[in-house]
This record gives sequence, structure tokens and C-alpha cells, in this order.
Amino acid sequence: MTTPAESRPEHPRRSRDQHDAVIEQTTHRRDHRGRARAPLIVVGIDTSEASPHALAHAAGAARRMHATVLVAYISTLATSAYLTSLAPMGADLTTDLTTEQVTATRELATEILHDLPLPWSFTVRCGDPAVELARLAEENNADSLVVGRSSSRLHRLTGSTAARLLRRTRCPVTVVP
Repeated sequence: MTTPAESRPEHPRRSRDQHDAVIEQTTHRRDHRGRARAPLIVVGIDTSEASPHALAHAAGAARRMHATVLVAYISTLATSAYLTSLAPMGADLTTDLTTEQVTATRELATEILHDLPLPWSFTVRCGDPAVELARLAEENNADSLVVGRSSSRLHRLTGSTAARLLRRTRCPVTVVP
């Protein structure tokens, strides 16, 4: 009596070496100069509740794709301070708060990514999060962009960063709850 594995005919599929070569070709794309480059996932994080989830999702996808992760913190300008006459006095407070948030965000990224065998980097930009994340993805020819879902009710009226990114970027955008 034959077992199911013995009774299956050999299909003329790719050998294991050919399969690995195809995977290697798809994961090592070429840049505009023809040099091999690994896939890149840009993930925007901040101090919100959804940020650790977005970073963990990006790390899992990067591990599966053998990709590099670019963690981005976008510092927004405190518009209410600039609309008042007390802007110069509040500027130091805004800078201190931003420094604390950058430090907390970098520690979060290190905590989540430190055990994973994948390359990653951290960058800080200042401006509108949707504009800066789209620009960062475009400049680095990112394969994917990951952000957390906003929990703010105000974003339902003004539009969330994730919704604005969907209109601005050329690469796929993943919104993680």
C-alpha cells in the first residue's frame, strides 16, 4: 500500500534553489541606478495608543519581507502658541515637550524592535504629519507606509492623518487600529 506522499506525481515545478532565487529577486529590488536594495517600510509613530500596534505590525511585515524599517516621529508645531501674542514665551515649553516626546518615542521603538533581526532607523521631522510622512516615503522610495488609526473625534471633522495619507502617497498605506 502506498502512502499519499508516495502516490503524488512529481510536478514540474521549480526546484528549491530556483524558488529561493525567485524570492531573492523579488525581495532585492533595484533602485533608479540599478543597485540592489532591500524593501523599505516607513512607519509613523507618536505617543498615541495605536503607535505600538502600528510599529509591531510594521516589524512583522518587515521580518517577513526581509525589509528595513524606517521609524518616523513627526513633530507638529503648536499652532495655538503661534496664534497668541505669548508665542516667544511658550516656545521653550513646546521645545521641551517635543524633546520628551521624541525620547519616549525612540524608547518605544527600541523596546519593540531590539530583539528582531532586522535593520531599522529612527528619524524626526517637523511639520504636518501627513505631508512629512508622504514626503519621507517618496524620498526613500518606500514599499509600504504604516500608521496607527486616530482615536480623536476631531479627526472625523478635519480628516485624520491616515485618510490624508491615502490621498497623498503612491505606496500602499496600512492603517493599524
